[in-house]
Amino acid sequence: MKELNLQLVKKDTKTYEFRLVRNDIPVNISGWYVYFTVKRDWNDLDSSAIISKTVQFPNNSESISGIGYLSLSTSDTNVDIGDYYYDMKFVDTGMRETFLRGKMVIIPSIRLA
Repeated sequence: MKELNLQLVKKDTKTYEFRLVRNDIPVNISGWYVYFTVKRDWNDLDSSAIISKTVQFPNNSESISGIGYLSLSTSDTNVDIGDYYYDMKFVDTGMRETFLRGKMVIIPSIRLA
């Protein structure tokens, strides 16, 4: 599992790209899900998540090559400014793997529009 801190401007859209590779071989993630969860505290219940997003990967050449995307919309990122914790999990039949986690800082925009 990798730890990476993220920073995002409140109400901005953002797309994260990631690749799943094992032993230098891309893993076919077609039909898999990725769960992205942001909380104030690691111990908060899932129902208290600030951001909770689930994406199923399509059956296409990128997914077959282990490439996936997580897109956050303005409504996803319209949360209070502050420091949070997040993790991302791959889920497939019989497998659940947290592959990324860290702090997520939501910062204000210099312009309100």
